[in-house]
Amino acid sequence: MNDTDISPQVGSERSPNDHTKSDFETLHYAVEENIALITLDRPPANLIDRQLTLEYHSALLRANSDTKVRTIILTGAGNGLSGGVNLNYLESFGSEEMKDFLRLFYVETMRLVRSLDKPIIAAVHGYAREGACTLAFACDMVIAADDADFGYPGVPNLAAPPGMHVWFLQKLIGRMKAAELIFTGKPIGASQAEKLGLITKVVGAGCLLYEARSIAGQLAKMSPLALKRTRDLMYSMEDMDFAEVPECALEALSSAFDSEDSKEARKAFREKRDPVWTGR
Repeated sequence: MNDTDISPQVGSERSPNDHTKSDFETLHYAVEENIALITLDRPPANLIDRQLTLEYHSALLRANSDTKVRTIILTGAGNGLSGGVNLNYLESFGSEEMKDFLRLFYVETMRLVRSLDKPIIAAVHGYAREGACTLAFACDMVIAADDADFGYPGVPNLAAPPGMHVWFLQKLIGRMKAAELIFTGKPIGASQAEKLGLITKVVGAGCLLYEARSIAGQLAKMSPLALKRTRDLMYSMEDMDFAEVPECALEALSSAFDSEDSKEARKAFREKRDPVWTGR
């Protein structure tokens, strides 16, 4: 949830060639060089509510259905990714209203992100609190500016557990460190988050989107079918018992050899040229 102690941070970059869609009120959507850029933009702190959640879902679906889009980047305008869920929006909620909202924000967001055909990268600068961390850590990779920090103030500020982060943090950094971050609500800086394996990498604040675009651009040149199959395999194996892993890996790799993209990859490698992907 939003943290009232958030201090001003350096704003995110904007490409002069971005062409944003006007049919969103809480975010910008732009496609450039096969990359869809989704930028949360609800000043002053990009706080999350039902409208922003629905618009984010719509943007994900648009990117996923656009054949020109190969990869997706999520970022935030202004001083950070987001301060989390808007507490004023939740003020009148009881348990049932909160359950309905979290079913949309947690359950549906996770379902949509996990079902994407394309990789998604979070580019985080400034602050990311509670729900913003949910959005970031649901992505395949997190690139953070050196001014970024991540916090989970739910227990000290709301007297409530931080939902999805109980799973995310234990999965990514282990129970002991997760307990410290969750119970105390103390933010963790980008450098420490990288050392713990919580995020992919840290870059200078001035080159955050450049680095995210660079990685997304590398992925955009790869076989879209291979990326989808690999992404599906990563998530299906995440909680798989090891006894199931060898057979699952065998099936995933062997079945890929019949695809046109796999045949093209092997042929292009032999002919020392760039492959031409069909996505089949």
